[in-house]
Amino acid sequence: MMSRFSFLLIVIVAVLQVGVAQQKEILQEALTLTKTGDNEKAIETFESLGEHGSADIYYNLGRLYQENNNIAKAALNYERALRLDSGHEQAYNNLSIIREETDFDIIPVEEMFLVRWWKGLAGLMSANLWMILSLIVAGGLIAALYYWWIADRPDWKKKAFFATLGLPIMLLVILALGNTSKTLSTSTEYAIVMKADYDMHEGADDRSPIVKDIEAGTKVKIVDQIDEWIKVVTADTEIGWLKESEVVRI
Repeated sequence: MMSRFSFLLIVIVAVLQVGVAQQKEILQEALTLTKTGDNEKAIETFESLGEHGSADIYYNLGRLYQENNNIAKAALNYERALRLDSGHEQAYNNLSIIREETDFDIIPVEEMFLVRWWKGLAGLMSANLWMILSLIVAGGLIAALYYWWIADRPDWKKKAFFATLGLPIMLLVILALGNTSKTLSTSTEYAIVMKADYDMHEGADDRSPIVKDIEAGTKVKIVDQIDEWIKVVTADTEIGWLKESEVVRI
């Protein structure tokens, strides 16, 4: 029975290591391309890491888009960086420059240090990798319980006993980090307008009166949706409707 547990743990650890190694390799390639000035290729490489995004990856993407004068995508990636790490000073400063060029001027509420630290820790890996890590710890817990039950040597039995006390706590923490990572990656309450000089309407219809023009890069809060139309609130509390195809959710 223990051989099966050991084999399963080895397989899970190997999968986790391969995933992390591949992510680091792609990230290093993207950073190298950035240094050589190949922005288009660097953007493409960074975008392939989107599912495993960290604040720094989103910041680098935002900077590359900003250098290419794609203000909307630059704002989108800076916002995603700040969603994962609200204390990311470089992303905040660059986003402030973009805000000066658009009609968006919301100053985010500063989060507590522990909240920023927790989100930053959760953002180190994707929810899937946190899940794999939780399976490793769960397997270790089962093995510890088994050894505690059958071990003849007092020292082994003692180690297994302490492992059965510590591993459940570790498992709960990892599961919580995985849940936070999933929440951060699927939060869709806010969006960035991608089309320049887009019209916001009073109702969910192209024929409805226009409330205002919105510039590319403007951040809006989504409060309702009817089919392809979303109801949004802008920084200056204007309320109107946009087509969902014209925004990208943060």
